[in-house]
Amino acid sequence: MKSLFRTLACVLAVLLLLMGCSSLRGCAQAEEPREDPKEALWQQLLAARPDYLLPPAPSLEVTVIDVGQGDCILLRSPEGKTMLIDAGPSDAFDSIRAALNQFGAGSLDVVIATHPHEDHIGSMAAVLDAYPVGAFYTIPEEAPTPAYAGMRAALERNGCPVQYAEAGMEIPWAESCTATVLNPIPTYADEPAELNNCSIVLRVTYGDTAVLLTGDAEELAEKRMLDTFPKSMLKADVLKLGHHGSSTSTGYSFFLAVDPDYAVASCGKDNEYGHPHLETLSLLYDTRTAFYRTDYDQTVTFRLDGTSVYVELT
Repeated sequence: MKSLFRTLACVLAVLLLLMGCSSLRGCAQAEEPREDPKEALWQQLLAARPDYLLPPAPSLEVTVIDVGQGDCILLRSPEGKTMLIDAGPSDAFDSIRAALNQFGAGSLDVVIATHPHEDHIGSMAAVLDAYPVGAFYTIPEEAPTPAYAGMRAALERNGCPVQYAEAGMEIPWAESCTATVLNPIPTYADEPAELNNCSIVLRVTYGDTAVLLTGDAEELAEKRMLDTFPKSMLKADVLKLGHHGSSTSTGYSFFLAVDPDYAVASCGKDNEYGHPHLETLSLLYDTRTAFYRTDYDQTVTFRLDGTSVYVELT
């Protein structure tokens, strides 16, 4: 009888132990954090990206250089002409130089500073001092910052004349490509000349393919472009998202006019602004747009051969 009681006691103890473990598991499961909606959307966008292919030569190469939280884009035409758009923050020069060396760019035919914010011109003085520049374009708006003062001093030091971009003008660059300025558009009387919305927006075409590079242009500038140009002038296969993928840029109407197959955001890993924003990721997901981002992919190169687009991650 004692043996039976001991056996029953053991069985009861095991059952109580199992019930306790189950309860603990339930508590642990209940305490698990919910999935971050931004991360969930990004993982779905990542899974939907097409396979990478190498294009036939020749092609227009558009390289979005990983400079952290900032912008720097190198274009190389089929005949080897080079254009650098922006120069990232102040600590980006080593990354820019490495990319230029990789593509064999010993000089720059055209350099563009889209607007004078530090995350776009922080390393511009170093670029101007290190590379011969054929032509330099920017906007007349100034900024009371060391980065802007350094850029202006480097332009003067290197004897590089400054030209101001205006909407509708074409920038002479490469015979095979057309580079058209779509912004800045003169501000309306009741609107301030805010620097982001004064950003140079450039559409570069090669054959039947195009890329749209938007600086930090936000929805006000996008509205101006929609009001000024036919949608055919905004259409592009590749869109560099405005303002690092912020929800203040890439408005729905503008995005539909551009109608890109590919989009890219230049942003820093775990940046304090939360770029790219959830609203932008949702738009890209809803429109089934292949999306790339420098905080995850590092440097991204799009190759446009006149009929198709190919992507290379380096």
